[in-house]
Amino acid sequence: MHIQTKQTKNHNDKESGQSIVLIALLIVGLLAFVGLAVDVGLIFARSAELNKAVDAAALAAVTEVIEVTDLRAAETKAAQFLNSNLPVSSSLTSATDPAVVTFDQAARVNDLGEVRYAVTATWPIELYFLKVIGLEDYMLKSHATAAYFPITDIYASRRVDGALTTSNQAVFGPNSCSSMGDPYSPLNPGWGTPEERAEFLGLYTYRYRILVPGDYMDRHSELRVELFDPDSINKPNNNGNRYVDTVAHTEAWIANGGEPVETLACRRENIDPCLIDTSETSIGLPLDSVNPWWFVRIDENRSGNGSGTGCGGPGAYTPSFNTQTRYELSYFAQNSDGTIVQIPISRYTGQVGDGMRDNGEHQTDLQWVSPGAPQIYDQPAPVPAEFGSFQFNLNDLTSILQDAETGHMYIYLDVTAVSGASENGFEVWAGPPDYLNTISSNVNTRNVQIVNNPSSHSSDGVAVFGMGNLPMNSTFNNPVNIPLIYVPPEYAGRNIFVTLFDSDSLASPPITFSYDSIATSDWSMTFGNNPSTHPDRTPEYDTTGRCIIGSCNNSWVSPAYRLPVPTYDEAQCAATGSQDVCTPFFGGRLVANYRGGQDDTYGWSIRLAAPPYLVE
Repeated sequence: MHIQTKQTKNHNDKESGQSIVLIALLIVGLLAFVGLAVDVGLIFARSAELNKAVDAAALAAVTEVIEVTDLRAAETKAAQFLNSNLPVSSSLTSATDPAVVTFDQAARVNDLGEVRYAVTATWPIELYFLKVIGLEDYMLKSHATAAYFPITDIYASRRVDGALTTSNQAVFGPNSCSSMGDPYSPLNPGWGTPEERAEFLGLYTYRYRILVPGDYMDRHSELRVELFDPDSINKPNNNGNRYVDTVAHTEAWIANGGEPVETLACRRENIDPCLIDTSETSIGLPLDSVNPWWFVRIDENRSGNGSGTGCGGPGAYTPSFNTQTRYELSYFAQNSDGTIVQIPISRYTGQVGDGMRDNGEHQTDLQWVSPGAPQIYDQPAPVPAEFGSFQFNLNDLTSILQDAETGHMYIYLDVTAVSGASENGFEVWAGPPDYLNTISSNVNTRNVQIVNNPSSHSSDGVAVFGMGNLPMNSTFNNPVNIPLIYVPPEYAGRNIFVTLFDSDSLASPPITFSYDSIATSDWSMTFGNNPSTHPDRTPEYDTTGRCIIGSCNNSWVSPAYRLPVPTYDEAQCAATGSQDVCTPFFGGRLVANYRGGQDDTYGWSIRLAAPPYLVE
């Protein structure tokens, strides 16, 4: 009996020992499962925080992207939002502290002009219970891309009727220097830092967007795109050192006692533009009611890099310096799978008349032409396109993208200077082809016809815009109101950034910005010759180093003019009385009153950020 009891006791002791070991193992396993649940829950919670913070950072930072080569403002904004949304983020520019969130950024502009900004953030999460199995931390990563469409459609001309008065578009050849006034076309621009101009090395393309209203096709099926003087050929003088021509005046001039026709002249060599002053501005009528100039030459024959003399005026007219410019029409279509593709419509390359690249047989000097299209009644010669036509049926543009709200369609014109060093002055017009037998191809005859009968050459709502950047040549040395962009009412309270490149050569301050829908006494901003007193200067936005109008050779106005879109805020208006918060805004065109020097080539660049959105 005693022996059996002892054996039973020994057996029970062994089972008890085994149970303790088993229980210990189960406790460890249970702790592992508890640790796994706690740490996985922590990872999911932190992951949600990181995703939320990265989304917010991308949305906040994308509208700070003015140029994709300078992301400093965007980086600062992204860092601020990551810091404000994450519990651990004392530094966002260094990965030396493993407990700190770090991020990478990138920006680009796609073919449609959409600005995209991407943020990729990493966050090492310290684990707690899982350390017992050797896991110290877990690296979280989150990515977000935000985008916006900047309102960058700059009116290509003061007028939509095709009359040429105070300015025209102009590009210099790739062998030129940016100091001549074109910031992007030269192969190696000379402005800014190497990092700022790195994006613009090589051939550059200016893009224009042609807006076709949603109801245009209720009245027309075809659209005609016209180019004024797409070549860079200048004719010689015909009377010694001057060009003499017979100038036909407008009815307004004749009604005020002027002669219907006069023999007048301009005195410049044919390396330079030559405009005959008609004196019609002297009768005191609005500028668009008279014809101020009789055009003889519009281009500038200039030498460039590799010429042996550098960039500037040659001793004599040299056709080999003339700039050859390519004009390409296209549209964007949406495939059934949602992808967007660019579809070419037509292409034309302007002539130079040097006997090597071409002989100038298209005779487009001072003519309005539509390559590949039916000729105007007095057009000197056919102008063939390389393919397609600059006059086309809109019904043939299969799957063209249209604005969902307005039905607007957009045609794109890409302009690229492909060879040469000279300035090529040109202009663009688009509208219905209902004038081929009534409106002249010749710029001077057309100007008089349009002034005499303003409705004779209507675009019927079609408008041409430069996308973000506009290369201009001033032909008028008096202050002129230049419409820049249309600003919708929903943008009240936002900022517009406007800058000019190479404003010199007799241009002079001040420059004043206003809206055509608001009295200038209610809202306007004037920038004079003292940058330290400019109205957009604040402690955070230092303008003291900004160049003034007329003294910006080979440089941008920097920082850009910051123009608040006015709004009405009762509390802020009562507190500050500022025009920026005391002026109701219902939409309107931003207008610059600018005095450019005659023959001064310069550029506009404008950015107004639309509301951002996430794309991935």
